[in-house]
Amino acid sequence: MFGGINNCHNVNDFRELAKRKLPSPIFHYIDGAADDELTYKRNTDSFNSCDLVPNVLSGVDEIDMSTTVMGQKIDMPLYCAPTALQRLFHHEGEIGVAKAAEKFGTMFGISSLGTASIEEISSLVSTPKLFQLYVHKDEGLNKDLIDRCKSSNFEAMAVTVDTAVGGNRERDLKTGFTIPMKLSIGSVMSFVSHPSWAFNYFTKPKWELSNLKNHIAAGTSVMTSIGDYFTDMLDNSLDWKGVEKINKQWGKQFAIKGIMSVEDAKKAVDVGATAVMVSNHGGRQLDGSRSPF
Repeated sequence: MFGGINNCHNVNDFRELAKRKLPSPIFHYIDGAADDELTYKRNTDSFNSCDLVPNVLSGVDEIDMSTTVMGQKIDMPLYCAPTALQRLFHHEGEIGVAKAAEKFGTMFGISSLGTASIEEISSLVSTPKLFQLYVHKDEGLNKDLIDRCKSSNFEAMAVTVDTAVGGNRERDLKTGFTIPMKLSIGSVMSFVSHPSWAFNYFTKPKWELSNLKNHIAAGTSVMTSIGDYFTDMLDNSLDWKGVEKINKQWGKQFAIKGIMSVEDAKKAVDVGATAVMVSNHGGRQLDGSRSPF
């Protein structure tokens, strides 16, 4: 029988453990992508098709993997990217990931759709912190998020630009995944068969979109799908001038997340970005897009 986390030795092992631990709608929200999931597959295949050419006899008795990302010194060339809704996956959510990032000396990213607040993360860890901004139609909300990140001494901000409309995530349509969850008969049966997850979800502090709850109802007190949320709530008129304005409001290290072309990378430099994140949103937005790698 498959064991717990101590028996996870690769990504596939973690995926199988998650599939066993989580109710079906939650697992497929994490695991799924847009439409036929062709881009999702390409993202993995692109790494599999790359070969490595090692140089030997270079001395590996002392290894230093540290590097500088967006002006921040980190102990490894990896950091924890912002991911939405983390308390759906585990009751510790962003708090657990932030502690892990600090333990291993790397940067932690929190999403606008995070289930822990900007202030809570800031008070919890001293590791470098990045905030990922979804630009909403409500300009007051956008300003509030930027100001809170400044007050909480976040070192960097990234604006996601590939979610003007929600991706057609067919698995979510099949499972009826909403935020908060709308319990269908099938969902209830899935929860019954995963009592540990259900116990933590219903007994731990109330689940919420901590950084948005004072501004919007969608996802907090109103049922909505992820695709509908992006389409209805986010500013789908956002353009390069809008991103440049946000960059000036922020005034620190600034990345644009979702760049996939040389032309757009050059435009990012023109509007003052200090970094770009080459990303197709994990294949969860536009199916048919090429792999970032």
